[in-house]
Amino acid sequence: MSRKSIAEAMAGHHPSLAGIGQFPYEGGNVAFEIGWPEVERDTVWAHRLLAVWGIGRGDFVLFTGRNSESPWFNPIVRAIRAMGSVHSNAEPYAWDARRSTALLGFLTMKAMIGLPAEHAEVLLADERSTGLLRELPVIWARTEAIGSLRSAGLQPAEMALLGPALGVECPERAGLHIDPAEWEIGATATGPVLSAVGQRVHPSRDLALDFAGSVERTPCACGLPGPRLRH
Repeated sequence: MSRKSIAEAMAGHHPSLAGIGQFPYEGGNVAFEIGWPEVERDTVWAHRLLAVWGIGRGDFVLFTGRNSESPWFNPIVRAIRAMGSVHSNAEPYAWDARRSTALLGFLTMKAMIGLPAEHAEVLLADERSTGLLRELPVIWARTEAIGSLRSAGLQPAEMALLGPALGVECPERAGLHIDPAEWEIGATATGPVLSAVGQRVHPSRDLALDFAGSVERTPCACGLPGPRLRH
């Protein structure tokens, strides 16, 4: 079958969903469907997050994320492509940290996004890799990696997968921002909870978050709207 025939056969068969993800909750995994309009709106929010960090056209960005984390990372990738930045990828596991070292050495990276603890530990154990990290203007690291990176004299921003939502610190490092047009953060006696307020295919209400901290409602100096989660 020719390419033209394949294209004609696929016409009108665009999938109704952008994908299906899952997040851990109360000892098990919750599957959630993702609609295309949600991806578009999440991409707009990702663009705002990147902009407050000064990431833009011509910048090189290194991702360390799993394929299964595409519900959270794809909007960031889409925003980076749309703004004219260039992204590279490394697996988040310890065994692929050498790829990160090579990419950081070959390219003048503006940012590293999604850095997990096991990947960070390998990089910090090597003097050259640690030096390359120190030269990075922007590091978005996962919660479990923050302590070791800061102990090494780095200043990473925290990022976290909070149920079906993404939380990322701005340059103020005054808590995790979550898109307030899509998600509502509530405070309970046992900790923060998350509810969907946007038109999400998968409804979520009062999801208990695995986050030890409080809800900060004072406006952030970075200009991004909405409350933040603070440790």
